[in-house]
Parts: sequence; C-alpha cells; structure tokens
Amino acid sequence: MNIQLTISMLVSDRMETLGKCLASLKPLLRELDSELIVVFTGKNEETLELVRQYTSHIIPFEWCNDFSKARNAGLKEGRGEWFLYMDDDEWFDDTTEIIRFFKSGEYKNYRSACYVARNYLDLEGKSFSDGDVGRMCRLTPETQFIYSIHENLNPFEEPCKRLSAFVHHYGYARKETLGRKETRTSRNLPLLLEMYEKEPDSPWCCMQIAQEYRSVGEFESAVEYCRKGLKFARKEVRISNYELWLQVNLPLLISFTGDLRLALEEGEQILRHPRTLEAGIMHICVILTSLCRQLRECDKGLKYIQLYREKLLYLMKHPEKAMLQRSAGLTLDKGKEEMVPMYLDGLSLTLDIKDFRMARKLLSWLPWEDKAQMTPYYSHMEEWKRVYEDQKDEILQAFDSLDTTNSYVCIQKALFAEKQGQIEKAEVLWKTCASDCPAGFQWELMEIAVRNHFQVEPLLEQMSPEIWNGYAEMVAERKELGQLQEFCQNIMPLLEKRPFYRRKLEQSYLEKLLTTELLDSSRLVKLLNQYCTSVCTDATALYREEVLADPEAYALPTRYRFAVPLGKALRLIDNGEFIESFPYLKEALHVYPGMAGAVGQLVRYLEDEVQAPKRSVSEEFEMLGGQVKQVLRGLMKAGQWEEAYKVMGQLITLLPDDLEVLQMKQEILRLGV
Repeated sequence: MNIQLTISMLVSDRMETLGKCLASLKPLLRELDSELIVVFTGKNEETLELVRQYTSHIIPFEWCNDFSKARNAGLKEGRGEWFLYMDDDEWFDDTTEIIRFFKSGEYKNYRSACYVARNYLDLEGKSFSDGDVGRMCRLTPETQFIYSIHENLNPFEEPCKRLSAFVHHYGYARKETLGRKETRTSRNLPLLLEMYEKEPDSPWCCMQIAQEYRSVGEFESAVEYCRKGLKFARKEVRISNYELWLQVNLPLLISFTGDLRLALEEGEQILRHPRTLEAGIMHICVILTSLCRQLRECDKGLKYIQLYREKLLYLMKHPEKAMLQRSAGLTLDKGKEEMVPMYLDGLSLTLDIKDFRMARKLLSWLPWEDKAQMTPYYSHMEEWKRVYEDQKDEILQAFDSLDTTNSYVCIQKALFAEKQGQIEKAEVLWKTCASDCPAGFQWELMEIAVRNHFQVEPLLEQMSPEIWNGYAEMVAERKELGQLQEFCQNIMPLLEKRPFYRRKLEQSYLEKLLTTELLDSSRLVKLLNQYCTSVCTDATALYREEVLADPEAYALPTRYRFAVPLGKALRLIDNGEFIESFPYLKEALHVYPGMAGAVGQLVRYLEDEVQAPKRSVSEEFEMLGGQVKQVLRGLMKAGQWEEAYKVMGQLITLLPDDLEVLQMKQEILRLGV
C-alpha cells in the first residue's frame, strides 16, 4: 500500500474560495491514492467545519510571517511519493491530466511537474495572465521550502513534466498587500555570528555558521561562510575534519542555490587542490556525479564514478587512513553506502550515450554475491530497465556477460537467451533460478515459463499454497484484464497436476473480472455461479462435511463463507425470488466486502427486474453501502490497513460521491504506510 500524492494546503479564513478549492481536489482524492493535509492559520470555526468534511489531517499553525515554515509544517507530515501544494484562494479547473499522469505511471519518469496558474487581474475574471508554476515534485528527505515569502520547493529537479492543467487564482485581484517581512534565523545563529565577530578567521566557526544557514535554507549565506572557512582552513598546517566538511559541502551548497554549473566547477577545483584527501575526493565525486547527471555531462560523470571507485578501494585497503579522514556524516562507511547507487547512476549515464562497454564494467563492479546488499536494489534495476526499454537488448546482453551465479542476474540471462532464440539455454537458466528465486520475482519466472511452455513444477515446488495464493492475487492486480485472461488461458494447461493452484488462480481472475467490469445480467450470474463452484470445490476437498455445515463456527476462509450465502442468493434468483435473495446478498457482503463491486452489479440488475417499488430496492442498495462502511470502520479500528485498502476500492464503486468515504480513504493511506 502506497500513497502516490500528498496534497498540502495553507488555509486561512477565505470562505469565499475555500469551497471551490476543496471541491476541485475531490477527483484527485477519489481517483488516486492520495492524502490531503491542511495547515490551518485561521481562527474561524466555520472554516474548520468545511475542511473537516474533506480531511481530518489538520495542522494548527500560528502565523509567523514565514510561508516556508508554514509549508514545511505540512510537508513534514506528508507520506506520498510526490508532493503538491496550493493555497485556499485557488482551485483546479480540471484535474484529469494530473490523474492520468499518476495512474499511467508516467510520473515515475520525472522528478517534478509544473502546471499553469491563471492569475486574474480583476474580480470579474476578464483579464488574466498564465504562467507555469512548479508546485509538484517527488517527496524526498531533502525536499523543503525555502524563502519566507515567494517560497519555493527545493530541490526542484529535472526532468520536469509540463502539464496543461491550470488553477484559477484571484489573489492578485484582491485589493490586499501582505507586506510581510522576511525572517531567516535559527536559535544558534546569533550566538555564532557574535563568536565570528571575535574570531573572524576561525574555519570551525565558519563551518558552524554555514551549517546553520543551510538548516534554514539560506544557501547563499551558507556558501559565503563555507568559502571563508575553506580559505582559513587552508592556512592551517594540519588538514582538519572541518576542512573536509567544507570541501565536500561547498559544491553541494552551491548546487542548492540552483547554480549547478558553478557547483560543478567549484567541486572540480577542490578535487585538484593538493589538500584534498582520498575521503574528500570520494564524497565530492558522489556530488559531482549527481551534478553531471542533471547537466547531462555523461562522460564527465562516468569519470567521477571511476575516481570514486579508485578512492573507495584505496581507503578500504588502508583503514588506518580512513579512520583519520572523517567528519560529520563523511566517513568510509558513508562512502560505501553510496557505492551501489553510484554505479546505478552510472548505468543511466552509459545508456544515455550508449557506452555499453562501460555499462558492462559497472555491472561487474556491483557486489552480486552479497545478496543482503544487492537485494534492496533489484527493484531499482527493474526501474532502470523500464526507463531504457528501447535499449533492452543491449541491457540484457550486458547482464549476460557477467560471471556470477546471482539468481537475479540469471533471470536476466534467461531473458537474453529467450530473446536470442536459445530456448534450451533459457530453460536451463530458468531451472537454476526457479530453485533460488529472489523474493518477488516468481512473477518474472512464471511469465518466462508460460511464454515458452516450460514445465512449472520446479518453481511450484518452491511455492507453498500460501505463496501461490499471494502470487495469484498479485497477477490479478498487476495485469490488465485482457492480459490476465490470455495469461490464464496459457498457464492453466501447465497446472494440470495442481488443480488446487488452478482454482486459486481462477478465483483471483474471476474476482477481478466481477469487480472491475460492467457485465450483462446473464453473464454476471453465470460467472458468480462459476466462482461459487470453484470456491466450494476447494472447501469440499479440504474440510470435513461437519465443518462445512457450520462455517462461522470454524472460521473457514472468507471466500467460502462468502460463497455459501451468495450461492443461496443465486439459487433464489434463478427461481425468480428476487426479494428473498437480499438477506443472503447482505450476508455475503458482510463476510467479503472486497466483492462489493460484483454484489453491487447484481443488486442493480435485480432493481430492474423486481416487481416491488424500485424505491425499496434502492434503499436496500444504500443499506449495502452503509454495511460496507461499518465493516471498513472495524478494519481501520483494528489496524488492518491492507484489508481496509481493498475494501475501500470496492466501497468507492458503491458510493463514489460520499465525502466520508473519501476521508476514510485518506486515513487508510496515511496510517497504513
């Protein structure tokens, strides 16, 4: 479960626009896994009452003439992959493009996004000017707002997606002036500046001041004192730990000002200075590689990766020197932590310039035999492959050149052999991977097996029924419905010896079909009957007759306890006893709210068929939605967030415009992280 987007809003007491602002966010809250955080600077209880209809995540904030502090209060509590901020005097015209940006997965290719602010110059809306505003970016630990007025998100990095979506903004049309004085201080800064007056040539004091200015986002001042400190430090005989800090942080702080070119040049000068030791070079290379990626200086970036590796290996061979060359956050261990990310950055650089020789070298440098170190990065490797999909053949060939038995690499080698038409080789590699499959990659191996009609028994032997159940659910979740149908048709013959596994996959497929597609009545009933038969066949094979006779007493699986009342309802419907089926449908929904979409379709069908007044059926339908709400509240209270998330997906199909439901969705996303 993951929050894609955090929306943070500053709210004062602008009731004339707040309602429009909140209403314009409703599609984002409904369609995306998103949360709304309100930083409340007002005093009006009426304002709070309106806000509470959309979110319970409200942060009281006493205004202090500093927009960044107020913004950072909301940013600090954001849990999304991306962050969007706005004010209560602006509202979106249409959020369809933003929704598509996230739902399609396109957002993963970008680090930031801009949309248009339509600034009206009169209250009638006749005169306006449009301008791009950078209000959305990936949310990282480094993300923060700077400047007390006209605040900016920092770092705001390329690549940036330009969206045509726009907000209406009447702030400039209102006859008001803020006149707020900028304030940027910290608790320690006045004392440090006083100390500096007494010791103006102290590099240590300069370092501390630079740190303070950095902590409050005053990067220009931080750079100023960093330069002074480095100048004074170089006059000392001994190379101190604060000189190391100043060396490494000067180019970093310059980059924070936005002047990436100057940061690169300054870093290169420091690298050439005779007082820069191996540890400093190693850490500076990390910064310069990042700058080269942003500036698209690929050859130079690869040079710094090689220099980083050289100094890293040197310090690993000379631990006594590594112990002496260290400062706050700048140690050999910290440098080693950057190794895999650096090489992954390098892989992107090599593909940008199609330097596959260097790509093979970088891949060979990765510590493949260290599973504990490499396993967390397999997902990054998959993302890298996806971004450079057009160079997939060359990427797989680079993996094929590696001399390692690492199971992840073997999967890539199998994919390459498959691409080359070497099916026998692919099958040998596949069998090797099947016996030692990395967590989460059963998906990839099963796909290879299905495409090439390999016997899947070696892989299934490593997958317990519980793991298979999870796999079947993952397949249904990840694949589009058409792809899932084709996949099931191809894999079912391979599961002839595993009827239990066949049925579990069939049930996951049917659940997706029944809860995501609008089906005609006859097919809906047919598929529900097929689903019940499959579930009950499983139960009959696994449990004694007396257990099945009283499913509640023995707490049988949810699917079976759902299928029993649903089967009774279907038999009544088949006999034309529509009204009599409702109690069983309600019972089934209570047991398994995740199938609310299918039950909801069935209720709509009955509404058209039943002879009683339609009003009574509509009320039954509303009662079903209310019942799911109660189940959802119970799951939330118990902290069962994953299950609550699944139920929420079904509840939104029943009650798409219910504001309480949207609030509950946000609570689940925020608290379930």
